[in-house]
Amino acid sequence: MTTTNYYFIASPLHLLFSVVKALENKQQRNIAVIDYYLESNRKLFTDVLQQGDIFETVISFDDSHIKSKVTKRKARLKTLSELVGQTPPSRIYTGSDRSLEFQYCMHLSNKNGRTVEGEYLDEGTQTYLGHRYMHKFVHLYVEPLLKKLAYGWWWKSPKMIGASGWIKTIHATFPELVHPVLRDDKDKEIKAISHDQFATPEFAAFTKKLMELSDIDPVPLQNVDYVILLTGDSFYTDVRAHLNKLLDVLTKKTSKNRIALKPHPRSEHLAEFQREHPELVHIDNRVGFELLLSQFHENCTFIGDVSSTLFTIRWLNQNQKVLAVKLQQKTPDHFVQPLANLLSSVNVPQLSYDELENTL
Repeated sequence: MTTTNYYFIASPLHLLFSVVKALENKQQRNIAVIDYYLESNRKLFTDVLQQGDIFETVISFDDSHIKSKVTKRKARLKTLSELVGQTPPSRIYTGSDRSLEFQYCMHLSNKNGRTVEGEYLDEGTQTYLGHRYMHKFVHLYVEPLLKKLAYGWWWKSPKMIGASGWIKTIHATFPELVHPVLRDDKDKEIKAISHDQFATPEFAAFTKKLMELSDIDPVPLQNVDYVILLTGDSFYTDVRAHLNKLLDVLTKKTSKNRIALKPHPRSEHLAEFQREHPELVHIDNRVGFELLLSQFHENCTFIGDVSSTLFTIRWLNQNQKVLAVKLQQKTPDHFVQPLANLLSSVNVPQLSYDELENTL
């Protein structure tokens, strides 16, 4: 019997790791389920996967026009119910086991004596730092009960992402650094994600098609000396002021047209960035930055703050210069020291603005 794998994709990082695992499993049946609430990202992901042959089937929830959450949810669950009935999965991969769609598929797939295992694909910093409220009473007891009442008693609330009872295997970029809640769970196996597929012609073709659909010209990227990687807007007191401080430092070292900016996928300041800094090389925020890493020269420096991209860059290239800027004002207290420890563990220095200038 052919092994059938589902891959739930709800972020650029999910897309990256789903493609990697699907290429590893290319002798099996691979089905992508695109569950991204940002419509432009959903459409891009759908187009690139439908125009390739990595996945046999691509299901994409084109429902942004439906305003009712209940109506939208019912339609999605009906689609998934039909999928499970027609093509039952052997394994289900996800970057978030808090996803209703993932848990519903797991529930349906494990009925009637069948055993289908869930596999968690590294979601970035949450895999290593845990959930902000993971020890709070509401998170541990109240929310799980409300979810069960809303969805069904099959719902399994994870203490942190990847920790639910549905997950049996955790695929991580840095297995030795995953959070103790995951590492100490005897029912879960932790595996390292392999780099091997990044060197394959299939992965190169996927990256090329994604760049074409995103209108990303590789030539300007090849001339960039510094890349600024921004995380979600909520992490900054003023994201534009943060960007200006970084540019004040970097323009003392190189010209603006040799500096690239990669905003977060959910950033609401794209138009302002482009209007205020037209000379920069602006990188489409829908594309996972890890897919573009090979386009930059070996001496390029990547500067972020709390972005998961810092870790995946380091995972992909041990020699690339990667730096993190401290965000003291808006970084949650519980996050500060664990983040510093984690960055240190993967050899990413954490610097103030002044220290950054002296380091470059």
